[in-house]
Amino acid sequence: MKFYINFYLFLFIFLISCKTTVPIKYPKFPEGIEGSKLRQVLKNKKKIAVVVKELPNDIKNNLIKYQNYNEWQETVRAAMKTTLEEYGYYVVVDIESRSQRYNELARSQTGITKNQKALGQELNIDHLFYVNMTAAPRLECKTETITNYRQVKKRIKTKDGIVEISEIVPTKEIQRILYLTIFLEATLVNIETGRSISSSSQEPYVLSGFVGNPDCPSELVAFNEAIKTAAKKIADRLSPRVEIIPVPLEEKDPSISVGNKKLVNQLLEDGVKWMESGNVEEAIKSWQLALEESEGTSKSAYWNIAVAMWYQGELEQAQKYFDQAMKLGGSDFFDSSKRKFYTIFKQEKKRIEEEED
Repeated sequence: MKFYINFYLFLFIFLISCKTTVPIKYPKFPEGIEGSKLRQVLKNKKKIAVVVKELPNDIKNNLIKYQNYNEWQETVRAAMKTTLEEYGYYVVVDIESRSQRYNELARSQTGITKNQKALGQELNIDHLFYVNMTAAPRLECKTETITNYRQVKKRIKTKDGIVEISEIVPTKEIQRILYLTIFLEATLVNIETGRSISSSSQEPYVLSGFVGNPDCPSELVAFNEAIKTAAKKIADRLSPRVEIIPVPLEEKDPSISVGNKKLVNQLLEDGVKWMESGNVEEAIKSWQLALEESEGTSKSAYWNIAVAMWYQGELEQAQKYFDQAMKLGGSDFFDSSKRKFYTIFKQEKKRIEEEED
């Protein structure tokens, strides 16, 4: 099934690749109840600060063997911050330089409940992203037997004399595998509303050693990689992932029957060139002129302006122009490709409206 999905996605992108496209960003939320709750907490606001709570002494003592427990907060904060930035939705505010205030936040969450709005104004953030280690890491090093096959040459005696033959024989070798579980928990708190959502990670990170090496793989390497893996699993639940879709523009409108058809198509093409150069305002002006020349009958101009408005975040205006394009275009113009993009637009517009209520 995954193969077919990837194939059709590739085919879809290939079919529109010959047209100029506008890169529209939209956040993809987790599926189901988790995604709905995350939207309620975020309320379409994006500024966050990552805070890693100070470790209890029993966990600190357990981490001494990793030789980097003193860097625990820095390691986790860096991994979580990097992961959230890669997902592209949040604006991660750096509060690391404000060491005194950061340490106060890291020691407890009581300041949030008492002075939520004041804290948000002080740090210029909308949300706090707390990360905590809930238990000491669990470490297991296991030995597995690996069967490899190798080619060996043998000399055997036959009636024709001594001949050399090749034979594939199985060999048993050991492989040491390290299982390291980091128990991380994160809570995203909306400072203004007090709403929160939490997620945890406690799946083991697996690091395989070299076949035949009797030593266990590096615990330090596993520790750092396990933190990165745990950060990603948490981000999968507590962060939307920004995706980019290439929405095509129309350079021609062969159905024009009112006004100067050649001029309308030239204005459409000029607008596309303006868009390619990054000048959205001039592109819209050119397409508006195409509408005037066609006396409001150019469905391509309506479509292009709608896409440009969507790109700029003016969703109400984009809706109006999409409606006109649909009204004039019919099923021939508003094909499956355009309907797909329009569906994404409607979903994003609805999400924003619900979060702003």
